[in-house]
Amino acid sequence: MHPQRPAVAIAIVFLVTTSILACHSPTSPSESVTVTEHGRLSGIVTIGPNCPGPETTNPCPTPPSAYAARKILIYNEAKTNLLFTVDIDSQGAYLIDLTPARYTVDLKPNGIDHTSDLPQVVEIKANTVIRIDVNIDTGIR
Repeated sequence: MHPQRPAVAIAIVFLVTTSILACHSPTSPSESVTVTEHGRLSGIVTIGPNCPGPETTNPCPTPPSAYAARKILIYNEAKTNLLFTVDIDSQGAYLIDLTPARYTVDLKPNGIDHTSDLPQVVEIKANTVIRIDVNIDTGIR
């Protein structure tokens, strides 16, 4: 047996395997890359009043824990299937990228919260931003 034949065989197998993989690479020009377009839903949530007593010109600030206790809920349009639960950051902002469709946006409240801003049906279109601001009445008086 010739001592160089196994090395030659290994080199040939390597070249054939590399060629096959290169032809089926995800970056190959013959393969299509699917890019899903999306739109964005965003907004600002305000919560108040945050302390009992008469309203003043200097209201109590909203603590970050008040935002963390509430969530924005994204359902299919008929509101039969909860698709996403979106956190509200410590400044009251939220955002989510969604594929184009119609959705029902609602609030997961905390306690006796109330808002007349939600539920609301929105249509998300590709490359657009839909803004829904939400004012939450905590019921504290």
